[in-house]
Amino acid sequence: MTEILIADDHGIVRLGTSIVVKEALPLARVTQAEDFDEMIKLLSEKPYDLVLLDINMPGGNNIKMVEKVLLIQPNIKILVFSSYDETLYALRYLQAGASGYLNKNTSKADLKEAILSVIQRGKYMSPEVRELYYNTLTMGKSVLKADNPLNHLSNREVDVAKYLVQGLGIMDVSKALNLSTSTVSTYKTRIFEKLQVDNIAELIEKFRLHSGA
Repeated sequence: MTEILIADDHGIVRLGTSIVVKEALPLARVTQAEDFDEMIKLLSEKPYDLVLLDINMPGGNNIKMVEKVLLIQPNIKILVFSSYDETLYALRYLQAGASGYLNKNTSKADLKEAILSVIQRGKYMSPEVRELYYNTLTMGKSVLKADNPLNHLSNREVDVAKYLVQGLGIMDVSKALNLSTSTVSTYKTRIFEKLQVDNIAELIEKFRLHSGA
C-alpha cells in the first residue's frame, strides 16, 4: 500500500489534497500533519512513500525542511506544494533534494499528474520549472539572475528575506532561523545590497513585483 503524508497547516488544503490523492491512487493510505513538528514525529514512526510538503507552516519555513525530512527517511519522495512562486523557489528546493515543486494555484489535474509522476517516475517538473532547469544547463545561472533580481539571493538570504518581508525584526528572525542577531544583520545588509533597496518597504515592493510569496 502506498503511504502518503500531507503536511500543511490549512485544514481545507489538507482535505482537498487528500481527495486528489485518493483519485490518483485509490489504494493509498493518507496521513495528515498540521505543522512541521507533527510531520517529523510521523516520519519517525513509520516509512512513507511520498510527503506533500507546504514549505510555510508552523515550525518550518525554509529550505532546511527538505534536508530534515531526508535525514529521517532518505528514500522518501518530497513534492513541495506551496504558494511561493515556482520561478524563484522551485529549483532551490529541487537542488536540496525535493522530487517536485508545484504551486498551489495549479489545477486539480496538474496536482494529480504531479503526484503520479513522483510516485511512478520519482520526479516532477511543471513546464515552467522544466524550462528554468534547462536554461540553467544550457545558458548558466547568470541568465536566470538577469530575469529576476531575487535569484541573486542565496538560499539562506531568501529565508531571511521572507521573514523580513513578513514584518519580523532582527531578533525574531534570529529565533526563527536559529541564527545569531549579528548573522541576521549581515544577511539583511547583503540582501539590501543585492536587491538595491534601502529599507523594508522597498524590499517588500521588490518581493511583490518579483515573487508570488
